Amino acid sequence: MRPLFLFCLFLDLMAACLLLAALAYDWLGNAAHEAIGTVLFLLLIAHGIFNRRWYGTIAKGWREPRRAVAKTITLFLLMTMLALGVTSAIISQAVFSFLPLTSTPTSRQIHALVAYLALLTVGAHLGLHGPMIMGLVRRWSGVAGNSKLRTFALCAMAAVIAAYGIHSLHVVDVMSKLFMRTTLEFWDFETSTPAFFLHHVAIVGLCALLSYCLVKLLPKA
Repeated sequence: MRPLFLFCLFLDLMAACLLLAALAYDWLGNAAHEAIGTVLFLLLIAHGIFNRRWYGTIAKGWREPRRAVAKTITLFLLMTMLALGVTSAIISQAVFSFLPLTSTPTSRQIHALVAYLALLTVGAHLGLHGPMIMGLVRRWSGVAGNSKLRTFALCAMAAVIAAYGIHSLHVVDVMSKLFMRTTLEFWDFETSTPAFFLHHVAIVGLCALLSYCLVKLLPKA
């Protein structure tokens, strides 16, 4: 396996972890939140550079259902990340505080909306690479061939992740963020920090499973 591919995979994993960390604003504080966000965007720029050939294929393959869905998800993720960067600069109190921009409650709500859209879309984007991820897991674990028991175990695991992901959508109250509803409820990090990250990972897993299944159901051409 090429070292460059492994390096890109490591950067992508780091970016996903930083996105999850950045969502824990009340735990980190503003300065750490902005620092993590800045590193996240540097990693996203690196991701765009390493995958620059993809931009030349945007206009191709739209008649193929699977490729059309994959391109739509990827383009939406790109636009979401750009919107996240813009709103980050607008509401910044530290890293971009020198910019002549005014933060408002609405801009902060939009930032939260875009952040959770990014979380959902990252999960969907991850699901597009499900076969590749499974191939890597098999290679690293040394597992070869097919097994009914392993297939059953994977299906059971997927069902648990999906169920917990649906539960987590309610616990985290994602809908309030997506509809920019003001709420006075905040996560208590002093009593359940691991649960916060577990719920968000489950949401990513749910979105990944949904996009993976959607693509599998569509015809190849």
